[in-house]
Amino acid sequence: MYLVTIGEGSAVWEKFGHNSLWFQDTAAQVDEAYNWGTFDFRTPGFAWRFVTGETQYWVDMYPDGRRMIDFYIQYDRTVVVQRLNLTPEQARAALAFARNNALDANKYYRYDYFLDNCSTRIRDLIDLATGGALKAATASTTGRRSFRSESVRLTDDLGLAQFGITAALGRPADKPITLWEDAFVPMRLRDMIRDVRVTVDGRLQPIVAEEREFYTTKNQAEREDVPSFWLIPLVIGFFIAIDFIGVGLIGERHRAVDIAFRSEVAVWAFVSGLLGAAILFAWLFTKHTFWTANQNLLVVNPLSLWLAPLALMSLRNPRWLRPAAIVAVLVALCSALALVLHGIPGWGQNNAAVLALAVPPNLAMAFGLWRRSTATG
Repeated sequence: MYLVTIGEGSAVWEKFGHNSLWFQDTAAQVDEAYNWGTFDFRTPGFAWRFVTGETQYWVDMYPDGRRMIDFYIQYDRTVVVQRLNLTPEQARAALAFARNNALDANKYYRYDYFLDNCSTRIRDLIDLATGGALKAATASTTGRRSFRSESVRLTDDLGLAQFGITAALGRPADKPITLWEDAFVPMRLRDMIRDVRVTVDGRLQPIVAEEREFYTTKNQAEREDVPSFWLIPLVIGFFIAIDFIGVGLIGERHRAVDIAFRSEVAVWAFVSGLLGAAILFAWLFTKHTFWTANQNLLVVNPLSLWLAPLALMSLRNPRWLRPAAIVAVLVALCSALALVLHGIPGWGQNNAAVLALAVPPNLAMAFGLWRRSTATG
């Protein structure tokens, strides 16, 4: 029985790696590989199920493990194969479980990127085969990693994906995870089992009997540390804020520039409010456990959806300027609260990039609208 670990690919869903179990016994004429990470974008309703947390994956069996390995090699993905130190009875039990799991009646499951994916299913099967030894050795060891930090680390060269992960995940994603939980990443499971020992024939032995790297990628590189990527969002956020302040001040004396200012405010408010509404929907109406308790709602605030039309309506009728200013100030105060929470250990979440992008424009927007509302009485 072999654990086959495939490294990062170029597509966003390949950044987290992949793995499978390979059962090979020449004498028994067994050569079967099992992959719990099969999905199809063309499945009807795939996008909606992904959004609501109802994504359906399934297990597939490949009748030739070496052909499966060659498939990933041709796409320049690192392949490491580890022979597991199991008794024949343990290996046969694991194979029987995999075969039963691959039956049409059992193969489908609701996929969860962190809690129930291709790697956690293999982790659980190895643990089952070893009589719980894997979980016993790893479930009580907690490090500094979290589901968010691992996701950001693995998408290092995809800035928009990193920002999306930071925006979508709430505080539960920042909880320090155990080695057992970190095995949702196939490469972490590969590394983790190197240090685990199991009882074989009455003796305590390493669970990995042999390891071989079949192929090393030429173009992909898995980052080891967690990148800090708030600087670019901060530059963008300050640029928008400076524009709001500059155009807003000039617009106090020139009608055409004032129209431009309030239009810019409306666009920013609509976009940020729409993102906030999506985050709120995910929290309340989907099964994405780690999209809950999201403090990003304080900075990409659904209240901004009211501000967008109020800002435009105030151009035609000045009586809408004061309500627009009040909403803008509320959004700014919520942004300030998010910034304070972020600085209090144990209270905030790791959302520096979202804060850097959204807080400066929110404050500048409130400044410009409030000056106008007080000037006009």
